[in-house]
Amino acid sequence: MFKKNKKIAALLSMSLAIISISSLAADAQGLQLRQPEKIRPTFPSLSMSGRQAAGQAAVDQLGTNLNAVAAWYGKSASDLRKELLSDRRMRVDKNGRLLAVEEIDAPVPADPASASQSAIQEGSLVGLDQTFALHSRPGAARTIYLDFNGATITNTAWNSNGNTITAQPYDIDNNPAVFSTTELQRLQFIWQRVAEDYAPFDVDVTTQQPDAAALTRSGSADGVFGTTVVITRTDGVYSCSCGGIAYVGVFNYSGGSNPPDYYKPALVFYNMLGSGAEKAVAEAISHEAGHNMGLHHDGTSTVTYYGGQGADPVTGWAPIMGVGYYKPLVQFSKGEYGDANNKEDDFAIAQSFGLPLRTDDFGNTIATAAALPATVSAGVANSTIDGVIESAADRDVFAIASGAGAINVSVDPASRSANADLVITLMDAGGNVLASANPLNSLRATLSTNVQVQGNYYLEVKGSGQGDPATSGYSSYGSVGNFRVTASYVAPTGNAPAAVISANVSSGVAPLAVTFDGSQSTDDGHVAFWYWDFGDGSGDQTGSLSSVTHAYSTAGTYVARLLVVDDTGLSSAATQTIVVSSAVPQASVQVIGMQLKLKRTGKSASAVVTVLGPNGSPIKGAAVRVTWSGAVSMAASKTTARTGQVVLASPASNAGGCFILTITGVTTPSYSFSGVNLPTAQVCG
Repeated sequence: MFKKNKKIAALLSMSLAIISISSLAADAQGLQLRQPEKIRPTFPSLSMSGRQAAGQAAVDQLGTNLNAVAAWYGKSASDLRKELLSDRRMRVDKNGRLLAVEEIDAPVPADPASASQSAIQEGSLVGLDQTFALHSRPGAARTIYLDFNGATITNTAWNSNGNTITAQPYDIDNNPAVFSTTELQRLQFIWQRVAEDYAPFDVDVTTQQPDAAALTRSGSADGVFGTTVVITRTDGVYSCSCGGIAYVGVFNYSGGSNPPDYYKPALVFYNMLGSGAEKAVAEAISHEAGHNMGLHHDGTSTVTYYGGQGADPVTGWAPIMGVGYYKPLVQFSKGEYGDANNKEDDFAIAQSFGLPLRTDDFGNTIATAAALPATVSAGVANSTIDGVIESAADRDVFAIASGAGAINVSVDPASRSANADLVITLMDAGGNVLASANPLNSLRATLSTNVQVQGNYYLEVKGSGQGDPATSGYSSYGSVGNFRVTASYVAPTGNAPAAVISANVSSGVAPLAVTFDGSQSTDDGHVAFWYWDFGDGSGDQTGSLSSVTHAYSTAGTYVARLLVVDDTGLSSAATQTIVVSSAVPQASVQVIGMQLKLKRTGKSASAVVTVLGPNGSPIKGAAVRVTWSGAVSMAASKTTARTGQVVLASPASNAGGCFILTITGVTTPSYSFSGVNLPTAQVCG
């Protein structure tokens, strides 16, 4: 459906090294805010006149289908009608699907001339030969592919007449055959900004063309899929004065009457955005990808796009789904600003369309704190660690072993287009706050204090808001993203213990009992406490137990963590990964109907049986074994079609009575079958 147009053949031979914008710790635990993908009914089958309609024309064409279309998007009919009438940028296509055409009302600012150079001096670029191999979260099951190379687009909703669309590559120097140094640098910066916007999600934002299977969803059971944003010119692609176009709520679309990628890619038109300005293009990409995730425009009762509030050059705020071109701090939103016309929870909506939040990378409490790695020179310990705040509820806690004296800490958000306004807090082992920093009109925070006693201290990092979100400020809702903690402190005397963890098994089927052993941990004095976190949210076990047993009841990958503390208060941690699988999924069967048939030679019965998988999808090729009893006696077996159905007929009988069908077994290609679900049906006559 999309074919790459390489801008320069030499790029094919470039190194495809993978980089990540943050390093992740092994101590992972789930967040309560993680929500499942919502299973939606089939989209109404519509065929309307014209390619697109807006305003009253769109409402009229939907007609009696307005309720069904609104319900599919999670809206009431009145809310969808209001959106179509008030938002001239929102359209419906001939199939009734919503799409956004981002018409531009005001000039989009170009980048400051010095922006790229200052970033180079700060060392934020990787090798230019890796520009088309950037990954924010390699290995994630979801993907957002940023296509700057141009594309040939066929067989999509954008191809209104069965035509072929040739999207030109990103080009700001009128030389489309070659990417210049300036262009490659700018593409890296754009990627950094988009990757930061989507940092709280379990998605890989990448500039490297993925395999088709990583983007195309084959069905509702396929958990590996994504979307593409093609960054191109309007010429020959779409006639509008707009910064981009995208369909709404198609990220997890798996096809039906149309191919799986029919409503993709999203398109961003760099020639309409400050001549390809870094910030403007990045904001447009995140906005259009947001539409794919089911997000609608953030506006007010009088404007389609809310342009934000606050005039500070660091903390002036705007929503991603409004217009972020003119403010420095641009976040996902739930409509907390005054006169908001859209109060949808962006994070919840995106998850419902198949974009999950990432698993928490660090523990949220002192008991689950990750040890901050340190190097010691001339009696001073220096520590640095990178992490991610995944939600407003997230707190990442880190442990340091400090001698008596000064502790200096800073926490910095992402260097470009940061989303997180950060707070740093220093606590003692009892959780008492010793110092905290959350400066006004700054996204970074620093603190300096002195401690009187050698021991373990804890640094807590979280997101914050500022001011009144209804007027000139913002809440902590969208204050998420990448951060770096840097700390220096007096190195403790003596040595920290060496934590050693082992498990009798590292994998198995749920419920899985695992015995963990920390008795091999050592210290130059003695280990006083063992703190266990099993990684499944079940609570911690603390105290003097060097060996514990824990049962994992559900399937998943868990990181168990042992923190050992010695008699001087110094500590270290070790982890063990436990992989718990579920038992083979159980197939189920349903008797949909059974009827009596009259023939010249007697009476017979027939039944339609459907075999479904654990997710409710039909199973093709399942061998269904049955017995007929009552008026007749016979065993039979038949294999299901692609609909998951078989039609089973009994022998004829001249005698009266009942025809009884009992399913004795089902053999499926992928699933086991539980006999407790065996149904019986009968028909009499």
